[in-house]
Amino acid sequence: MHKLLEFQTVVLAAGRGSRLPDVGGTVSKCLLPVGPYPVLWYSLNMLEKMGFQETMIVVLDEDKSNILNALEKCPLKIKYDFIMIPSEEDWGTANSLKFIYSRVSTDLIVVSGDLITNVNLHDVFNLYRKHDAVLATLFFNNGPEEWIELPGPKTKAKPDRDLVCIDKETQRLTFLASASDFEESVTIPRILIKKFDSISMYSRLLDAHVYIMKKWVIKYLVESDKFTSVKGELIPHIVKKQLTKPKSAVNKKGASEKNVEVTKNIFDFADETGYESKIREMSAYNDHKVGSKGVYYNDVIRCYAHIPSKSTFGMRINTLSSFYLANSKILSKWEELTGCPLSERFHPNSEVKTRQIDETCTVGDKSVVNEKTSIKGSFIGANCTVENKVRLTNCILMNNVTIKEGCVLQDCVIYTGATVGPGCNLQHCLVGPHHEVPPTTTSNHQLHAETTDNMITLG
Repeated sequence: MHKLLEFQTVVLAAGRGSRLPDVGGTVSKCLLPVGPYPVLWYSLNMLEKMGFQETMIVVLDEDKSNILNALEKCPLKIKYDFIMIPSEEDWGTANSLKFIYSRVSTDLIVVSGDLITNVNLHDVFNLYRKHDAVLATLFFNNGPEEWIELPGPKTKAKPDRDLVCIDKETQRLTFLASASDFEESVTIPRILIKKFDSISMYSRLLDAHVYIMKKWVIKYLVESDKFTSVKGELIPHIVKKQLTKPKSAVNKKGASEKNVEVTKNIFDFADETGYESKIREMSAYNDHKVGSKGVYYNDVIRCYAHIPSKSTFGMRINTLSSFYLANSKILSKWEELTGCPLSERFHPNSEVKTRQIDETCTVGDKSVVNEKTSIKGSFIGANCTVENKVRLTNCILMNNVTIKEGCVLQDCVIYTGATVGPGCNLQHCLVGPHHEVPPTTTSNHQLHAETTDNMITLG
């Protein structure tokens, strides 16, 4: 496998999942099961397929042992170096990048630990290389979100949306903002209309949280010390700065009377030290047709966005709906996502005694599925027990779950360590970690958990 020395990669896997229901307890978002493996495995497998032989993974210090144990049970060749950040501190993604700055020696690829996709990342790499970009991003355009009836209490919560403007001809990312920042109308900078004659605005793109950025961006992030979030603050800031030009030393804010620099802005970090600008000046290439301005309008900062075809599979497992939908699709998409067939749907250490279990199911390590059970479209984690006369349809059972005799469960998520008592009939329900559902309980669209004091809106 060819080793990519051009880039380093970092996978951000320290999130708890603020848009997932808090009923999940202290389980790290990156360890949520999708099919036979945790979410994090899919991001690492994607990088391995792209030719990377090593990566950094940012995790909370209290999660390291659990994540390490989970990954050791997964088929992976890529080497990973855990970067631990303090669990007691409320760090954003930008803080995580600041923390790894001393380890960054090349341009950097930032990947979210909750991404599952079959996209060819080389298309993003080549877009970045072609324009010698400061930033290249990845968005999915899979159309409107699929409607799916979710387990748990019904909600009217709407997903967050981005407003994204991209130049059709060059794939230049010209505008990026959250739709929630605007009330009734959206104001686009006039200079965009002057510079670009074919801008498309999107409101339903999914940000894959894959960012390729110059090494100096991390240095700027560290020295400016004013950003907490990569997606919400740093990326929009860089995109906006494309529309401005470097100020002369005399006009810089923060310069003293003796013209001694006091503060730096982003252009002080973006200086081109090689022959790139001279080559562009002598080149016949032009990226635009409007006016007689120089290549790239002489912009020092240039951002780009790649949108693959709509047939591309791309999801981020950051909401209950995406978690549930991913599990319903994962086996049918397995080979195109992972590049290899799923050799064992049932772990060799499991005991599956029933014949009524279809090809859309998986069973984890040391789990026991007894006779006289009917299981369809369900994923059973490790150390689970499914007793006799149980019917499971489209369910997700995390680790150490017990389903007692005579239960009928449909479209349910059962969290780690939970027990569903004998004779229960649950439809579209969530059962919290280590909770015991009393025998013969019948419920629909309910939450069964020890406490709901800290519940986050389901989305």
